[in-house]
Amino acid sequence: MKKLFYVLGIAMILLVAAGCGDIDEKNDREVSSAQGASKEVSEEVEEEEVEEKEKAVGVRSNPLPFGDTITVKENIYDDSFNAYDSSFDITLLEVIRGEEAWKVIEEENPYNEPAEEGYEYVLVKAKGVLTESETEDDFLWASSMNFDFVSSGGEVYDSVSVVTPKEFEKELYNGGTVEGYISGQVKTGDDFKVSYNSSEGSPVFFNVE
Repeated sequence: MKKLFYVLGIAMILLVAAGCGDIDEKNDREVSSAQGASKEVSEEVEEEEVEEKEKAVGVRSNPLPFGDTITVKENIYDDSFNAYDSSFDITLLEVIRGEEAWKVIEEENPYNEPAEEGYEYVLVKAKGVLTESETEDDFLWASSMNFDFVSSGGEVYDSVSVVTPKEFEKELYNGGTVEGYISGQVKTGDDFKVSYNSSEGSPVFFNVE
C-alpha cells in the first residue's frame, strides 16, 4: 500500500511540472523600455490569489507602454513556400490626431476626404527592424495592413481609403529597417489601442500615449 501511494505521489509531481512548463509563447516576447532598459516578459503573480496567472505585456488587457519596443516572431516564405523564422522589433514613435492629423493628410493628397462626423483622423508613426532571420535571401513584407486601431469598447475600427504620407511599408531583408505612418479614423477622443498582427497568431497591443 505504501508503495502505491509513493507511485501516485511521483505521478502527481510529474503532472504539476508538465503543467508549469505549458507557457504561452507571447509571454516570452522581449520588451525594451523607452529608457533603454531590456527585460524578459514574465508572469505577474497576484499575492492574495491562490491560483497564479500570467500577465503578458502586449496583450489587450496590458498593452505595451508607448515608446517601448517589443520583439515578435514572423515567418518569411520563399518561392517554394518554405518558412523561415525571423524576429521583428516594433516601436511606436509618434501619434498625431484630430485637426493636426487631417491637415497632414489633406496636404498629402487634396482628394483625401475629411473624417466622418463624430470621428477624427489618426496618424501613428511606427518603426520596425528585422533583427534576425533564418534566411538572407528572402524578405519580410512590412506593411501598415498588419496594424489595426481597436476602440476602448473592444471594436476593431474599419480601415479607410486614404493616401497616407510616408506610409509604413517596405520589403525588409535581414537587418532592414522601416519607419512610417499608419492612418485611420477613430471616434473623437477615444482612448484606442494599436494592434499588430504577426505570424505568432495573437496580436500585440500598444498604448498610444
